[in-house]
Amino acid sequence: MAGSFGEKDTHGEKPLVTSELAASELRRAAAPTPAADVFSACLDALDGRGEVRSTWSAGRAWNAVNGDIERAHTTGVFVREPRGREQLPTLIVYVDSRSRVTDFTANREVYRARLENVGLYFREVTFRESKWAANKEGSAHQSDRPRPARAPRPLPELTEAEAAQVDELCRSLPEALRDSVSRAMRVSYQVEKENNS
Repeated sequence: MAGSFGEKDTHGEKPLVTSELAASELRRAAAPTPAADVFSACLDALDGRGEVRSTWSAGRAWNAVNGDIERAHTTGVFVREPRGREQLPTLIVYVDSRSRVTDFTANREVYRARLENVGLYFREVTFRESKWAANKEGSAHQSDRPRPARAPRPLPELTEAEAAQVDELCRSLPEALRDSVSRAMRVSYQVEKENNS
């Protein structure tokens, strides 16, 4: 027969528990603190203005909402605070190659929509090649001469049927996401047409 809370069992080792709530509280008190909680507490103590936390949170969200390719080629993220009249911050994502900058830039509206779905709102998501990754791999950055900028080739226009298909696919989305997802899908279709031509 169970005794009152705090009473010793017949072996005198553990207190007896009379309710499930008390048992749950004892288990929680005996459990170790998760490393993520310790890390969060350290960030809170070190970061009075919340700058590290916002970048850290954005990095975690970026990795959570995107796939293996994005995670494999992302070398870091940085949240740039709004400047001037900007209302929202900008997310800067550093990647390991110029080709990934181009690929990811084509889908930037999709990435922004994914982040909005988890509650992180950015004015824009921009991609930059990481100097650290390029130098580590010994790529062509051995000279300090600037490379001449090439104007990007315009993407092929969508046919009326393709544009209608995008509109139809986006019709059921919430209004807040509809425009950005529609733009991203149009660019994705255009890139696919370019690659298949």
